[in-house]
Amino acid sequence: MPNRNYERGRRKEYKICEQLKEEGFDIVQRTAGSHSPIDIIAINKSTNEIRFIQSKPNNYSKNKENELINNNSWLTNRFNCKFVVV
Repeated sequence: MPNRNYERGRRKEYKICEQLKEEGFDIVQRTAGSHSPIDIIAINKSTNEIRFIQSKPNNYSKNKENELINNNSWLTNRFNCKFVVV
């Protein structure tokens, strides 16, 4: 029997990806099964913006959301990026 929470979360992530593409993001990628704080990575070439997105259920508490943001705030404005082929 499929895990309904996983399916619901996956559907929400795909919806977020579609919205990001509509907003003009050039690269939008789910990180399925990563068990990291990042569910989706989105890159907009024209604005040089990279978004790291954590998707949570709509009923996720505001306190937990704020805690998640605080614990991962180090990701904001932090990195110089480099593309490599291995």
